Amino acid sequence: MRGLPVEFHKEKNFGVETDFNHLTVATAEDEEGFTHLHTVGAIVIGDAFGGIATLTWTAADNETLAIYTPNEIFEFVRAKPIRFVALGVLPIVLGDELNLYVGCMEDLIDAVPSTAMQDAGAGPRADSDMFGFFTPEAGGAVFPLTEDYWHAVSSFGALQTITPLIATDPNNLSGIDWKAWDGAAGVGHDLFAEWVPTNVVPGVAGAAPTLLDAEVRFWIDGHLVAKHEMRGALQITIATTEEMNFGVMGNNITDIASASVDYLKCEQVR
Repeated sequence: MRGLPVEFHKEKNFGVETDFNHLTVATAEDEEGFTHLHTVGAIVIGDAFGGIATLTWTAADNETLAIYTPNEIFEFVRAKPIRFVALGVLPIVLGDELNLYVGCMEDLIDAVPSTAMQDAGAGPRADSDMFGFFTPEAGGAVFPLTEDYWHAVSSFGALQTITPLIATDPNNLSGIDWKAWDGAAGVGHDLFAEWVPTNVVPGVAGAAPTLLDAEVRFWIDGHLVAKHEMRGALQITIATTEEMNFGVMGNNITDIASASVDYLKCEQVR
């Protein structure tokens, strides 16, 4: 052990994690730091394989269900990467009726119904710090050819990048179709993403740095599917970044729909 630094230690981070091995807590924070928002629909925790959370939307229009961190604790700051994983994300019933989002987002639940996912299949709101995956509802005008697929999204404010994860999109690095819904049944996937700061632009005349470059990497089932560069025209202004929630949330159209998730975790380096 000679030569090791005196303060040699494991990576220090903070975060949240749940394997859904507890009872559902209606609209209140559970012991793992997540809130289960289901004012009209239902969230049920099963006991198979440590627990699976099933979210069920009723036929009410634009109904929000979510499992998310009620406190915004993750932020785009220098030298502090963020990574999350969501295992077994599966739209079960009428998945094409859902505007579904998984990941980190500023003001994920700002109201009920949440504006995090826009109506008519328009995807996530256009002005918000975020990185994650989404699948839009069917019948919208924005993603009519990719509504059944997962999309990778990252943004600093209104500087947003979206990659439809279809095989023909040149920015889909896997060259594989990543469907959330195949027209008759849901398709379960493991979703993983990390935000990594890559460069701080030095301040002028010794002033503190004000600009930050970053890279966002997205994986599905172990495949690297997208890589977003937050630099140049998409560069981050450090002083105006916003803290983000983490979790899974969805708004339905008008039909009954359901989805499940097996495991959620998000961490940021201290």
